[in-house]
Amino acid sequence: MNDKYIGVDYEQFIPRETGFIFKFIKKDNQFIHTFIEGKLIEKIGLYSDLIIGKTLIEFLPADQVKRKEIFYEKAWNGEQVNYEGNLGGIYYLAVLNPIQINGETVEVIGTAIDITSEKTREKQAQQMEKLSVVGELAAGIAHEIRNPLTSLKGFAKIVKESVADQKLIPYLDIMLDEMDRINQIVNEFMFIAKPNENVHFQYVNFSKLVSDCIHFMEPQANLKSIKVDFEVDREIILNCDRNQMKQVLINLLQNAIEATDDNGHFISVRLDEVVGESVMVTIRDKGCGIPESRLKRLFEPFYSTKEKGTGLGLLTCKRIIDLHQGSIDIESQPGEGTLIRIVLPRNKNAETLLIAE
Repeated sequence: MNDKYIGVDYEQFIPRETGFIFKFIKKDNQFIHTFIEGKLIEKIGLYSDLIIGKTLIEFLPADQVKRKEIFYEKAWNGEQVNYEGNLGGIYYLAVLNPIQINGETVEVIGTAIDITSEKTREKQAQQMEKLSVVGELAAGIAHEIRNPLTSLKGFAKIVKESVADQKLIPYLDIMLDEMDRINQIVNEFMFIAKPNENVHFQYVNFSKLVSDCIHFMEPQANLKSIKVDFEVDREIILNCDRNQMKQVLINLLQNAIEATDDNGHFISVRLDEVVGESVMVTIRDKGCGIPESRLKRLFEPFYSTKEKGTGLGLLTCKRIIDLHQGSIDIESQPGEGTLIRIVLPRNKNAETLLIAE
């Protein structure tokens, strides 16, 4: 510890572009901030005027205040403290260094650097590890289910064609429908296990593909008196796997329809060209919305907001979008609805090539 205070120009150590530096003292049993500067603090959504002369509770959420007060207290007691923080979607690593004179802390200097990109990579690595485990499990389960399922479906069709009692036909139809549903789940397992096996890129009239998917889902929307509006400025050609993109759009449209009350509401679908040779599909509904706690877990394996959901639908959509080197983003507020954005890269010369209708 320092026996005497040595003045240091701490501003020279400020990581101006990727972090911030701050100081605080303890007065009347409260921690008061006396200095803060750095680009990261503005990125978080705070400013020096909101922090200097203020306590933690005056500019931070209550749940974060208790945690940070523990770190501040340790630093004021002479410990060097390292901790990670998260505010406004920005992750940072902070270090608190106490400054002492004759064994007494007179102020604490804190520095913080942006670690958001590192956290993102860490989450991606964890997600890939999960998907790897899920993939191995999926392949094994799918193989064990598919063989007996094929036999069951075949025998059910034979029984249906030869049954004498016509009253049994509806029950056999239900059995066959449920077998189709099981087979669909098995196919989702197989896609998660080996997503690259059946990818066939071709130039597609993407405007028509989106329109076709909307028409396909119209009967289901009509049952709830829901109208699906489609907006597109011009014909857009995209290099993609037609069947996989169709699967994504139908899955997302079905989610939007299921989330929307049957009171004549609208679902808005828009297709736009984006600067940077990309296209963006937005699907907006005015449904029940998704709480923030669930929103963060939507793309996790086997996590579903539906009572009978498998938790594979959105995961499969994300895998398909990833294979197309695109991105999918979901915003939602309970009671206000959900907005889904899909951004996909395109070839600017696609219009001159053969189009797969």
